[in-house]
Amino acid sequence: MEIVIDRNDLVRELHLVQGIVERKNSIPILSNVLAEAKGTEVRIAATDLDVSLRGGCAARVVAEGSITLAAKKLYEIARSLPESEVRIKVLPDAWASIECEKVSFKMAGLPREDFPSLPDGKAQGGIEIPGSLLRDLIVRTAFAITAEDARYYLGGALLVLEPDGAAMVATDGHRLAYARGKATLKVPEAQRVLIPRKAIHEISRLLEQETTALFHQVDNHLVFTIGSRMLASKMIEGQFPAFEKVVALTGDKVVTLDREELSTAIRRVSLLSSERSRAIKLGVASGRLDLSASSPALGEARESLTAPYEGPAVEIGFNAQYLLDFLSVAGTAKVCLELKDQESQGLLRPEPKGETDYRYVVMPMRL
Repeated sequence: MEIVIDRNDLVRELHLVQGIVERKNSIPILSNVLAEAKGTEVRIAATDLDVSLRGGCAARVVAEGSITLAAKKLYEIARSLPESEVRIKVLPDAWASIECEKVSFKMAGLPREDFPSLPDGKAQGGIEIPGSLLRDLIVRTAFAITAEDARYYLGGALLVLEPDGAAMVATDGHRLAYARGKATLKVPEAQRVLIPRKAIHEISRLLEQETTALFHQVDNHLVFTIGSRMLASKMIEGQFPAFEKVVALTGDKVVTLDREELSTAIRRVSLLSSERSRAIKLGVASGRLDLSASSPALGEARESLTAPYEGPAVEIGFNAQYLLDFLSVAGTAKVCLELKDQESQGLLRPEPKGETDYRYVVMPMRL
């Protein structure tokens, strides 16, 4: 293989696969990126056996062929090169030379035959999803995905595709984020798929510059074709918790608050919350919202916000970071907080509701 490629194009494609490659080196080939030259382009791929990404760009192909090289080191080399044409040539024994102007490198690689086979993206009946919609759903829900490996069925987000729209749900057992947007999708009936956390993150990155995503299933893989790139991920096998009743619950104590003001107050008060629990207390009373936090080792903090509320008083504890996660992506100047009592979940949503139906449920904490 021998190719001549623009340095910036090479850097861009290598940057996109950095989140895919295996860092632990348990299987050496998984730390490598596969480069395949054919026709007028070079295709670049990476996989960790669960998630794979294939992309590519135009190149002058002097000789077709393929090789795998260390993904991280090749990316570092590419970024260090002058902004000019780069010549990559495969040498005997899976070595490769990299030349750009007066700079040259020689890297050891591994044969193409050692690289795992990747899912075939050629399937019928793909579902086209507007990129802005899918990106919005991910931003508003992905942060609620659990980081605990033990509960693998919560280690991703549930994507629901329906003829009139798409929804995404994520939960870690302590909070649940639900978002649904309207769109006309070519799907005869509702489809539900569990997308792993890593794939969710990579899809979001790919959508930054693209307007649509084409989704289809290939055997036990979920495949998203976004622009000229294809991301494939193994499905999460398991039953996602029933969420419909959870997001439908409401509270009889409703208060509308300025999002930025509330966020600032939570950050300030939580400075003296327990570093382990991050617990703060919210107290809703006539005309105000009181926030407080305390820690035996640190002290206590209190702040009151003016709030248009007339009704019974209630106090409830929440994890401060959970509230801040929602407020950072709510997207409106005002947010609505619905409470029932100190032992029931709280519901937050943007105000006004907007085109996306966004609801965020947080379980209370004992204080």
